[in-house]
Amino acid sequence: MKLKVKKTEQKRRSYDTSFKEQAVALAKEIGMKEAKDKLGISSDQILSNWVRASKKENSDSTHAEFLVLKEENKKLKRELKRENKVTLL
Repeated sequence: MKLKVKKTEQKRRSYDTSFKEQAVALAKEIGMKEAKDKLGISSDQILSNWVRASKKENSDSTHAEFLVLKEENKKLKRELKRENKVTLL
């Protein structure tokens, strides 16, 4: 005879972007475990995923800013070189 065991369904909690950003800032300030406990987040992995995504996002934006500045630097060097040629003539 088989017994049917009902699975308890857990509702998946969703968090808005503002909460995630504040949670990441808190985790950086007081530590992952303390932030998780203080905010009532059930899983260690949830908060660590948010922290990891935040680091990647910051890294990507920093790299993009670097590329823009690098291109601007090339442009200014070309302009300076062109101006120096004109003044030498």
